[in-house]
Amino acid sequence: MKRSRIPLGRYIWQPILRFLIWLFARVTVRNTGLVPRDGAGIIYYNHIHWLDPPLICATAPRYAVPLTKVEASHWPLVGSLLRWYHVIFITRGVVDRTALKATWEILDAGDISVISPEGTRSLDGRLQAAKEGLAFIAHHDPDCWLMPCGVTGTPAFDFKHFWRRPPLTLTYGRPFRFCWPDGKASREVQSAMADEAMTQFLPLLPPQMHGDYAGRDPSAVSWLEFLA
Repeated sequence: MKRSRIPLGRYIWQPILRFLIWLFARVTVRNTGLVPRDGAGIIYYNHIHWLDPPLICATAPRYAVPLTKVEASHWPLVGSLLRWYHVIFITRGVVDRTALKATWEILDAGDISVISPEGTRSLDGRLQAAKEGLAFIAHHDPDCWLMPCGVTGTPAFDFKHFWRRPPLTLTYGRPFRFCWPDGKASREVQSAMADEAMTQFLPLLPPQMHGDYAGRDPSAVSWLEFLA
């Protein structure tokens, strides 16, 4: 499979981003050894702060491209830096076919897409109900793997008090593939798949962050096939 060309901006800004993260925070990344070393994949995360996707991409063991709200593309300087670094801008609340196509191109190239299944940041830090978009994107490449990345601590990050260096933690869960039904996967099936994927956050996050998935059993799955 042909590899995508990693843009020059990623080579330039990745070490700078890693240095800034080290400078302003104390980061712990757990279970990176579970990340498959090849093949198209999706890392999905609980979204609690704007720092979550750059933190994942900066520490991931492979080239990973996040989806980012299109509003960020208009921010002075930041928008240009994001384009250089390579993100996919997405318009929330609508079916953004341009963003979908760009995401599928990442998977077609055998790389990693970084996605928030909830679609927007959680204001209280607790898990919100997932959209079926996670399964919809994955269905483009039924053999792609998926894995959760539980994020904690990022709401404590604040440039105004950078000297505090808050502890931030990323914890990866077990990779899996969706078990696709014969024929077309209905929206109801895709929603059930996304919900089962969300329950995989439960072992990675403290109980107070379980939110809409509190009380669910992450081992009770019908649509997931674990790879490790």
